[in-house]
Amino acid sequence: MAEMASDMEIREKGLRILFKNLGEADAIRFLSQITFEKRDYLKLQDELFEGMSVEDIYKKAKEYAEKKKTE
Repeated sequence: MAEMASDMEIREKGLRILFKNLGEADAIRFLSQITFEKRDYLKLQDELFEGMSVEDIYKKAKEYAEKKKTE
């Protein structure tokens, strides 16, 4: 009989699937919608991009888009 995965393993697998299929921004938006906690999306956005310039964010978004084209 196969061994059951731990709760942590299931969470990690689920998050990998979400991020792979939805991308970072949409996965975070989805998670914020299904959690029972009130979250400040703008505060989360500030934390995610802290220390990054507009150029840094653009470069990361462009790299992500290019990666998605090849998948």
